[in-house]
Amino acid sequence: MSISGIHLREASAERDLEEVMQIEWNSFNDWDAFPYREMTALMTRAAGLFLIAEYDGAIAGYLSFTICRRHNTGRVYSLAVAPAYRGLGVADALMERAIACAQEKGLRAVFLEVRTDNFTAIRLYEKKGFTRRFTKQSYYSDGNPAYYMARTISE
Repeated sequence: MSISGIHLREASAERDLEEVMQIEWNSFNDWDAFPYREMTALMTRAAGLFLIAEYDGAIAGYLSFTICRRHNTGRVYSLAVAPAYRGLGVADALMERAIACAQEKGLRAVFLEVRTDNFTAIRLYEKKGFTRRFTKQSYYSDGNPAYYMARTISE
């Protein structure tokens, strides 16, 4: 998929892990950033999709989308965009692909958590059809809450 300079592809732990980790550390604080081991597992063993967004050939962001067959749902497990590429539509393109994947797989819904003070992400998710279901208090390591958001895909 390529939208105005953005190319999406599946991640390769061997090829992409180091750059993904740099984006992770630049996007989340030390306590909320995933460790190498978990990021590697998401790329190599998790059911779902781990996408890399490239912008003009450089890794600009990533999205981990997991699928729970038992409940027939998906979860945006992690989404981050490198600071230099924010505001260019990278997160939008990644979310579009995750929603398309959910539709292709016939999932009934997609869920995610987002910091209640991350207004840019909240606006994006709402634009993509997600609604706030409830607030998870003290969800993040610094004590901040998260909105639990959902989008129905099919009944």
